[in-house]
Amino acid sequence: MTSPLWLQFPCALFVTCGFCIIFNVPARKIPLCLIIGSVSWMSYEIFLYFALSPVLAAFIASCLVWLLSNIFARAFKETSTMFIIPGIICLVPGSGAYYSMLAILEHSDDAFAETARETLLTAGAIAAGLLFMGSITGVFLLLTKKLRGK
Repeated sequence: MTSPLWLQFPCALFVTCGFCIIFNVPARKIPLCLIIGSVSWMSYEIFLYFALSPVLAAFIASCLVWLLSNIFARAFKETSTMFIIPGIICLVPGSGAYYSMLAILEHSDDAFAETARETLLTAGAIAAGLLFMGSITGVFLLLTKKLRGK
């Protein structure tokens, strides 16, 4: 049974804030990271609500994280990784890894195969979303630079 959204939202904020502290994000930039972390988790949950797969929901949410992180990084002249890492923490499939290891310890091969597959696909979707948006932006910036040069 999943928790209601009104409870998940503050939990996403606390998790993001905790990782901001761990990664030494400057205090003035923590609210921006909290916005990115909460948007990533809420978008993930909204896409799950509309019956998308967890893998596709993680992909779209990580695309949003990349987009917001780069907007904030350019606006505030900071590195985008300072915003990306706390922003994707809520999306990382930690419970899937836990249940995969639990299935191994309980000698349940079918449960292990299912949870490990879902965990690896979700982690790959997060990485693919960041890579996809980075590639799209690189192409876009290259095209705009060439158009301005002509």
